[in-house]
Amino acid sequence: MKSFSLFFLVVLFALSGCTGPQPKTTQSTDKSVDPIPLPSTYIGRIPCPDCDGIDIVLNFKKNGLYQLRKTTIKGKTWDSVAEIGRWKYDRTEKLIVLGNKRGSLKTLQLVDRDTLRLQDVEGKKLTAKQNYELHRNPTPDPFPDSVRMRGMYSAHGDTGFFTECTTGIRFPVATEKAYRELANAYNNTPHGQEEQLLVLLEGSLQQGPTTNDDGENGTEELVVTRFLNIFPGQGCRGDHRRLSLFNTTWKLIEINGKPVTLADGQEEPYVILDIKGNRMHGFSGCNRFFGTYLIKGEIFVFNKMAATRMACMKGLSLEDAFLEAMHKTEAYRLQDGILELRDRDEHILARLQAAK
Repeated sequence: MKSFSLFFLVVLFALSGCTGPQPKTTQSTDKSVDPIPLPSTYIGRIPCPDCDGIDIVLNFKKNGLYQLRKTTIKGKTWDSVAEIGRWKYDRTEKLIVLGNKRGSLKTLQLVDRDTLRLQDVEGKKLTAKQNYELHRNPTPDPFPDSVRMRGMYSAHGDTGFFTECTTGIRFPVATEKAYRELANAYNNTPHGQEEQLLVLLEGSLQQGPTTNDDGENGTEELVVTRFLNIFPGQGCRGDHRRLSLFNTTWKLIEINGKPVTLADGQEEPYVILDIKGNRMHGFSGCNRFFGTYLIKGEIFVFNKMAATRMACMKGLSLEDAFLEAMHKTEAYRLQDGILELRDRDEHILARLQAAK
């Protein structure tokens, strides 16, 4: 009996060795990271207490952006409003939230990947018997709607970039429609090198001209349909930010490639650029000076300069070199608290450091 059992174990071991290691069994799981197909469009008509209904078109993008169009129907008339924002998914409750927090008609229950159901303010099901469901459209909506946006704009060479405030998403700006008005407002507003300025505009999103290796459309571009305003010195939250180039005391630390050396008791040369009125003033080593300045893109010019006429025993040679550098300045660079004054050929004339 023991020999039979031993023989059986040997045969079983041999058979298992012939078949090789068995693959691990796993349960079937949904490998999709996203709760819904992206990009996708969901549409539907929901009830309205004082109208015939509200047509909803809701786009979801891969970058976390949503686009929402609500068209109120009253007989033969209609009124459409559009907005954009960020959406997020609560996996625990299977809820999609449009914007920063749950709100009326901004929270949707994921019924399945093709069906969403609008919720009330508390994220509960709407009790009305009417239909509050949105269904996935076979093709994404192009969404040409122009939407009012606030964001930080900057220019890098010939390319403009806009970072939308509510989403934090950065878009290149297409050079069409009202782009020139935006670019001119930016160039004519004093700012630091490639500094971001808060702007208010109306615009729409369109696919960029390039495609990736998979043949998909490139990065979306912002098309400015109407430029409204620019707010220097402010951030997205309306907070006043210190403009590093302006209202700062810039002390001269290098002139013509040589460090500035001061005699005992000698005051440091400096210049201050006032944000209002494009006015400037400072001290050149012996005399006080004042005047105006012009900044357009990378162009930086001091003009209408005048100075007091004090006789000094020391500082005259430094003053002459500083004033000459300012007269020759036609460009600038600002980085890490150092302001470089440059001539038309980009040669460095002087370096100044922001006073602490």
